[in-house]
Order: sequence, then structure tokens, then C-alpha cells
Amino acid sequence: MKTIYNFISTGFYTFVGVISLVMAYKSIFLNKLLPFHAKAAGNNLDSYDKPLQYVILALMKVSGLGFLIIGLLLIIFPILYNNSNDCFLRYAIPIISLIYCLGLFLINFYLSKQTKSKTPWQGSLIAMFIIILAIILANI
Repeated sequence: MKTIYNFISTGFYTFVGVISLVMAYKSIFLNKLLPFHAKAAGNNLDSYDKPLQYVILALMKVSGLGFLIIGLLLIIFPILYNNSNDCFLRYAIPIISLIYCLGLFLINFYLSKQTKSKTPWQGSLIAMFIIILAIILANI
């Protein structure tokens, strides 16, 4: 039964990891604001001065690196975890991922409330729920 729970848990981690990699791609390689950022700002990126555009893109790329790290960790983590009984591995990577998702939730929720735009804060909550469920299933 433990292997079924590990398999489901691995699927959950991988799902959130793949979504994170998609967001990493968008944040790092697309040289424009994400649609919800543009709506919140009330402008597209090209309406700002060039130096400010570079700052905004740099911050988006930093955010994308966070998504990239979390995505890779969540995809690689089950391989390491399933081949080890290390307590640190069991909890550290999922908890780091939860902290990142909590930060995303708080930032996007704040942006949504301040600008009255629809940000993806619900997705962060769903990701947190999936990671918590994966932690539980991996430890049954």
C-alpha cells in the first residue's frame, strides 16, 4: 500500500513541479508583463521608460528563477526521497516549496486587493494544498 501512496505523492509533486516550470519559462523568457501584471499596472511594459522596463523584466526573471528552482526540486525530490529514508529529505524540500507558494499567495492576494485585478492567488493555495496532501501521502 505504501508504494501506491508514494506513487500518488510523486504525481502530486511532479504536477506542481511542471506548473512551476511553465511559470519559470513565462517569467524568464517572455519579455513582457504577464497578463495579470499588465492589468494590475493598467499599462503594458512598453508604456514605461526603458530603464524601468529593464528593472521590471529583471524582477520577473528573478521570480522565474524561483519557479525554476521549486519546479526542479519538486520533480527531482521524489526520486531522492523514494531511495532514501532521510528525515531531512522527507520534509525540507516540500516545506521550502510550501514557503514559496505561501509567498506567492500573499503577494498575489495583496496585489489583487490593491489593484482590484484578478491575480492567480487561488492557484498558490491549490499548490499548497497539493503539496500538503503529497507530504501526508508520502508519509503514510
